[in-house]
Amino acid sequence: MFTMNRVKYAFLAGAFTSLTVILIFVWASSGTLTEPGLTQLTSTSEQTAHKTAANDTFTVMTYNVGFLAGMSNGARVRENREFYQKNLNSVVHLLQTVQPDFVGMQEIDLRSHRSHNINQADALSRQASFPHMAYAVNWDKNYVAYPYWPPSSHFGKVLSGQAILSKFPLSFHQRVVLERPTEMPFYWNAFYIDRLAQIVKIDIGRELIIINVHLEAYEQATRARQAVAILALLRQYKQNYPVLLIGDFNSLSPYAGLAAGTGSRPLENDLHDPTIKTILQELGMAAAFSPATFAESESQGFTWSSANPAMKIDYIFYDTTRMKAIEAFVAHEAGQASDHLPVVMRFKFINIGE
Repeated sequence: MFTMNRVKYAFLAGAFTSLTVILIFVWASSGTLTEPGLTQLTSTSEQTAHKTAANDTFTVMTYNVGFLAGMSNGARVRENREFYQKNLNSVVHLLQTVQPDFVGMQEIDLRSHRSHNINQADALSRQASFPHMAYAVNWDKNYVAYPYWPPSSHFGKVLSGQAILSKFPLSFHQRVVLERPTEMPFYWNAFYIDRLAQIVKIDIGRELIIINVHLEAYEQATRARQAVAILALLRQYKQNYPVLLIGDFNSLSPYAGLAAGTGSRPLENDLHDPTIKTILQELGMAAAFSPATFAESESQGFTWSSANPAMKIDYIFYDTTRMKAIEAFVAHEAGQASDHLPVVMRFKFINIGE
C-alpha cells in the first residue's frame, strides 16, 4: 500500500508540474493586445513640412534601432535606464541633423521591460518633431527568457515592432504578417517575432507608398519566400503609386564583394541568397546604392555592425520610373545607439516629360 501511495503521489506531482509548465508556457508566449491594437496611426499636429510641390527633393531613412540597446542587444546584461535614454538622445540628434521627411524603423520598443518601458516610438516622434506616426507591433509577449542566463538579463515583457515617422500626413496603414520559419521547433516560434511588411500611404502633394520591412534573420529559405511575398505587395501598389521599399532585409547584396581591398568577404551561402536579387529583378526597381558604388567602395554602404561595419543588410529600393535618386549615404551621427547604421536617400519625383 505504501508503495502504491508513493506511485500515486509521484504521478500527481508529475501531472501538476507538467500542467504548471504548460500554463507558464502559454502565459509567457501570449501577448496583451488584440488585433485592432497591433496597428495605430497617430498625429500630434496638423502641421506639415513646407515642401508640397511634387518636384521637391525629399529624404527617406531606414533604421533598425535595435531597441536602442547598441551592441548590448544580445549581451547577457541589462543596461540601465540612463543608457537607453542616452541612445535615444543620440537618435534624436541624428534625425535633427539629417532632417529626413520620413523614417522607417525596425526593432523599436513601445513598452518593454528590457528597455525600461520607454515608449521609444512616441519619444522619437515627439522629440524629433515628426507629427505623424504609424506603428505596427510584431512582438507582444508576456515574458521572453532571453538571453537565457542569467535570469536578470531576460527581456521579460516585450512590446516591440516597426514604426514610420513622417513630416506629412499618413492616410492609410496596413500590417502584413510574413511567413514564419519552417525549420525551427514550435517553442522557438511560440516566442519569435512576427516578420512584417508595414505599409503606409503618405500625402506629400501627391500620394506615396512606403513599405517598411524586417525580414527573417536565421533561415535563408524562409527569407527568400518572404521576399517573393514582398514583391507581390510591391507590384500591387506600384501600379498606381510611387513606392519606396525600405528596411532590414537581413541579406547581402548580390553585388557584395565587388570592390577590391575594401569589400566584404561574404560566405558562399550568403552570396547565393536570392532575397535582394528578387527585388532588383523587378522592372523599374533599383537600390539607393548602385552596383557602381559597390565596385568603387563597398564599405561606404556597410550598415552592420555599428561598432565594426562589415556588411550591408539594410536597404532602400525605389521605383525609377517615378523617382530619381539624388544621393544616398549611411549616416553615422548616432554612433552605436543601435547595432545597425541607418541608410538615407534623397530623391525627387520624375515629372512627365523629364
